[in-house]
Amino acid sequence: MACKPDLLDAALSDNSITQLVNTATLPGVVKYAIAMPDIHQGYGFPIGGVVATRLPEGVISPGGVGYDINCGVRLLVSLSQVEEIRPNLEAIASHLYANCPSGVGAHGCLHLSNAELDSVLHDGSRWMLQKGYASREDLDRTEEFGRIRGADAAFVSDRACERGLNQLGTLGAGNHFIEVDRIAEVYDPATAARLGIYSGNVAVQIHCGACGFGHQICEDYVRQFQKTVRDYGIDLPDRELVCAPFDSKEGQEYFQAMACAAHFAFANRQLAGTPDFDGVSKKYWRERSRTSNSIRCTTSRTTWPRSKSTISVVFRFESAYTAKAQRAHSDPDRSSFRTIYAISASPC
Repeated sequence: MACKPDLLDAALSDNSITQLVNTATLPGVVKYAIAMPDIHQGYGFPIGGVVATRLPEGVISPGGVGYDINCGVRLLVSLSQVEEIRPNLEAIASHLYANCPSGVGAHGCLHLSNAELDSVLHDGSRWMLQKGYASREDLDRTEEFGRIRGADAAFVSDRACERGLNQLGTLGAGNHFIEVDRIAEVYDPATAARLGIYSGNVAVQIHCGACGFGHQICEDYVRQFQKTVRDYGIDLPDRELVCAPFDSKEGQEYFQAMACAAHFAFANRQLAGTPDFDGVSKKYWRERSRTSNSIRCTTSRTTWPRSKSTISVVFRFESAYTAKAQRAHSDPDRSSFRTIYAISASPC
């Protein structure tokens, strides 16, 4: 598939291609360093860069995982039609803006004790299920059912815990958002129907990650690994690529802390869609069916049918309202909906 000229020009306008080349020098890289079409400059690794390393000699890099650990999108679907909620768009926007905390250091609706935070870090979405903030269906439609193996809060700094203690249920900052969407077109009716997705219906996307908690974990280990690469004699073209052998003591400590941040992000997306959208649905639309799913390589084991194709574009969104992490904006007088993007929802 050819890359569009504007995407190629954008990739060549910053250091993303140089960063991609640099990632190919990491110990244990399997075959190629690969870039997605919308590649752009990141920290060490380009955003949209993909690298696999072979165990046991392969490495793990905090910069490769990124500062926004387990950033992803949760999808809520409804059987309400757009025309049913169109008169209420302004009220919906106001409700979401008032009840969905955003920005650096924002506090959510839960005020956890240190013991409760430890439980979130070890159990992820399962803790949300135990506390009534998730259903079994929610977990069934989340990657790894909302909990991955290996999390150990013993390798998380006190500063990271301090930053994350009151951040569950927030958007964070950067490019995170909440969107109220119309499903504009369905390309794969069978798959869409299994997800409860129908053309013309209302859907909501929640894009967020591990907030300041995950950012601090990355910051801690990037700093620590400056010494680690020297200890293991790893020569790098860019200090932002600092890493450790995956099977080393240092590599495993980072992996276990990273898994804690992944759990925080799972719980955060789950909570962000629970109290706020229950309130919205009761007031403004009929939420007869709700689906929770993380689009970015976080598909359900049970939801997705087997497909012979490697990429399956299931549906296309158009946005009625977007609440961004730094500010909200709405235009209730718009007569049409603005197209945002097509979502690639392939089994990963």
